[in-house]
Amino acid sequence: MIDTQKLTLILFKLPDGKIVLQRRTRDAPYGAGLLGIFGGWVEENETVDECLKREIIEETSLDPESLDISLLSEFIIPACEDFAKDRHFYLYKAQVNDTNFKVYEGEGAEAYSLEAINQRNDLTGSAKYTFSHIYKH
Repeated sequence: MIDTQKLTLILFKLPDGKIVLQRRTRDAPYGAGLLGIFGGWVEENETVDECLKREIIEETSLDPESLDISLLSEFIIPACEDFAKDRHFYLYKAQVNDTNFKVYEGEGAEAYSLEAINQRNDLTGSAKYTFSHIYKH
């Protein structure tokens, strides 16, 4: 059986349609200094929904209970040279009014249109894959 790691991701969407991304710190273990999507690994004995709420609380000052969160997509990124396991992503979305929330993990929040995101060369590998997946669908 293939070893798979589960992750949750959440796209925070602004009223103007831009998507809020997280600028990772320069010393981050993955994607240092790059733009990524808020979220993280599902821990042992944790449901995907529990993980998503925990990650929102750990990474931002947003209250997950006050957000209208919905599942956008699920997909698997196969193991590759930058990550040894298949990664099963659960991609969620939620509307936020602005970027005036605190970011506890990373250097801050940046907002871009989907078209602008797909032109950037400073995305984490998983963010590139995620946005190319979204763009195709």
